[in-house]
Amino acid sequence: MSSLSPRRYRALDRLTKLLGLVLLTVALVPGTLHGPLKIACGLLGLALGVATVFVEPDTDAED
Repeated sequence: MSSLSPRRYRALDRLTKLLGLVLLTVALVPGTLHGPLKIACGLLGLALGVATVFVEPDTDAED
């Protein structure tokens, strides 16, 4: 598993959650996307939202 400093972890976590939320919103809003692109956008948003589950903040690093 990878590890990051606590500051970088928080920034990465917020960025991936925000991008994931935006992609999920775009996929769920009626009339924005159609067909396979809508599904791909939703799955990518979901993957980005949980991406930081596999990364741990380094507890030994200083802020």
